[in-house]
Amino acid sequence: MKKTILLLSSLFVLLSVASAQRVVKVGAFNFYPGIFEDSDGQVKGFFVDALNELSKQENIRFEYVYGSWDEGLERIKSGEVDVLTSVAYTVKRATYMDYSNTALLTVWGELYIRPESEIKGILDLEGKTIAVMKSDFNGEYLRQLTEKMSINCTYTETTDFEEVFRLIASHQVDAGVANNTFGSPKSTTYGLLSSGIVFNPFDIFFTVKKGANSELLSTLDTYLHAWSHDRNSIYNVARQKWSHGKVGTIEVFPDWLQNAIYLAVIVIGTLMAFIALLRYKVSKALEKAKNSETLFETFMENTPAFVYIKDTRLNHIYSNKMVKGLSDSEDDHMPYSARTIFEPHIAEMLEQTDRSILRDAKEQVNIQYLCELNGKKRWLHDYKFFIRMPDGKPAIGGISFDITKAKETELELIKAKEMAEESDKLKSAFLANMSHEIRTPMNGILGFAELLKTTDLDSDKQQEYLRIIEKSGLRMLNIINDIIDISRIESGQMPVTNDIFNLNKMLEDMYSFFRPEAEKKGLSFNISKGLPNKQSELVSDNDKLYAILQNLIKNAIKYTNEGSISFGYSLQEEEHLLAFFVSDTGIGIPPERQEAIFERFIQADIEDRMALQGAGLGLSIAKAYVEMLDGKIWVESEEHIGTTFYFHIPFHVKTAETKLEPDETEVIPVNTTLPKLKVLIAEDDETSHQYLNLTIHNLTREIIAVYNGKEAVECVKNRPDIDLVLMDIQMPEMNGIEATRKIREFNKDIVIIAQTALAQKGDREMALSAGCNDYIAKPISPKAMMSMMLKHTGPKDN
Repeated sequence: MKKTILLLSSLFVLLSVASAQRVVKVGAFNFYPGIFEDSDGQVKGFFVDALNELSKQENIRFEYVYGSWDEGLERIKSGEVDVLTSVAYTVKRATYMDYSNTALLTVWGELYIRPESEIKGILDLEGKTIAVMKSDFNGEYLRQLTEKMSINCTYTETTDFEEVFRLIASHQVDAGVANNTFGSPKSTTYGLLSSGIVFNPFDIFFTVKKGANSELLSTLDTYLHAWSHDRNSIYNVARQKWSHGKVGTIEVFPDWLQNAIYLAVIVIGTLMAFIALLRYKVSKALEKAKNSETLFETFMENTPAFVYIKDTRLNHIYSNKMVKGLSDSEDDHMPYSARTIFEPHIAEMLEQTDRSILRDAKEQVNIQYLCELNGKKRWLHDYKFFIRMPDGKPAIGGISFDITKAKETELELIKAKEMAEESDKLKSAFLANMSHEIRTPMNGILGFAELLKTTDLDSDKQQEYLRIIEKSGLRMLNIINDIIDISRIESGQMPVTNDIFNLNKMLEDMYSFFRPEAEKKGLSFNISKGLPNKQSELVSDNDKLYAILQNLIKNAIKYTNEGSISFGYSLQEEEHLLAFFVSDTGIGIPPERQEAIFERFIQADIEDRMALQGAGLGLSIAKAYVEMLDGKIWVESEEHIGTTFYFHIPFHVKTAETKLEPDETEVIPVNTTLPKLKVLIAEDDETSHQYLNLTIHNLTREIIAVYNGKEAVECVKNRPDIDLVLMDIQMPEMNGIEATRKIREFNKDIVIIAQTALAQKGDREMALSAGCNDYIAKPISPKAMMSMMLKHTGPKDN
């Protein structure tokens, strides 16, 4: 009885084992639509549908291990998976995998691009970046192909074809490689196109680990062979469904027709075998020649150059597509030539060169020329050479490159070099011109200061010399301001003021100032006033009018060695214009230079003696000032006779409605009584300290001196009884602006007056915004300082 029970138990176990379902692990990766992971996380595709059918028939349960293609290869090696799909045959892979006999599919590689890409042929890959899937057979093939053709491009490896398409669509690479099975449906999803570059058709198979799962491989091969010969099999139906989105009507292929075709093929094959054998060697030679011709044609049609061969009549017997795109001829039978492509004079030049090559059998000729191609000016570089055709006839070979961009770059570099040289020239001119402009008033200051040392001068002479020194100092200050203002003129930021002044008084002052200089050269110096003194008050920009006349008179004295100089004005009542003139009997200006003298730094051309009449920066400022006053300036001159400068400006007289721009500092009578103040002078310049001390000494009860902003802050903090601070803006350690801000943090009432030598536009606003009560620009006059101090500390009107 026990033996019977034991026997039954063993039989039950054996039956259970026999009926147990076998588990096969399949390495899966993104090979859409054959096998892929869907958005729901399930592995799907027509390979999966076919394996599901096999699972039902053979009691096998397929489990999918998803990853990248490269991971799938590693897993089949390690035995982590039992079978792998979509494997191309290589010698290397055959060392660790066994292949099915029947192929799953025949696929090929394609290069995919964005619609706007300029890649049209394989030579266009030069310098491009291409995405390939790691360990992909197609990617490796293209890599080897471009290396053989010496095409320099960069490859980026990805984990799967999906990532390849993402990189193309996001503009991270220029193109990408995928097989046609994946690319055909997915290119639409990503908005990509095939470039037309198709290569490397090959079969893909089921594989298992080398020496393992041979029974499984045999089973897969059996089913695959049957499926591939049945158009209605689960494999073909699933493939059509996943590739095209639906299963269409499939026509039945009649058996009798199939058998008839097989018979016909056998008969025809038998008949053709003998012919094929005889033609084998010829076909091999033709194939080699065809391959060479195809390679040559591909290269010629895709090279970014104009390639051609000309016969002895100078007509093209070969032209690549670059050349064919240039001719305007609509006659396809008309041969290409220089005359059908270029302008007549260019064609004539090229044909002369061609004839000399044929005549002398020249090995190579290089020429560059500017021509018109398709309506655009282009630079071409031609390499031409003598050749002999296979039939022995002479011919000309030529390659032309479009070098327009390189030529434009070359011309731009030449232009930049010339501009740099001109900039250096202008810089030198500026320095020379400024030396002249500054030394003139300095001569008056230093000269009359030296004369003041003379002990026998009476009081009137001393006062006269002091006035001249003061005027010269003001002139030099105006010159410095003009140097600064030239940049403001160029940027349109130079303001025009409306001053009321007496024109006759201005001219008389100029006459008194320049007369000694003119008489020193033995020149007659004359002034002409067109209005009586009482009627010569006008509204205009006093400083700019003074600067215009000053520049013109200086030039007249400088370039007149004998004779006379006259200046003045007249009133043209009809046009309401003041017509000014400055006339001399100097060297004159040639007609061809009479416009150039108003350009900036024309005096820089020191080797050109005809530039002597130019005043460099002065005349350009004068011209700009005249135009800012709504006027016009011109010159009339004759060489060795003399020169007259004319300019007109509008005549605006003083009226009851005329309002002047308010001065920054209110002028207050000198005899006004000021309270005795405790004043802090924050100034880093010792001379300025002394000057301010002497200027305000009689107005103060105590003067405290500090030399930087940090000391000023500490002093005000420790001495709350200080009434007023004279704050220099530019100081070491801490500038005046920062010092004022810090003082205002703990003292809102103390009077702070900013005083600076910067005197630029915006400085006043910056000082006031920092907390200063007012602002005064150096050089500071005692009257202006007293007026400003009284304005902020004197008695207030009730």
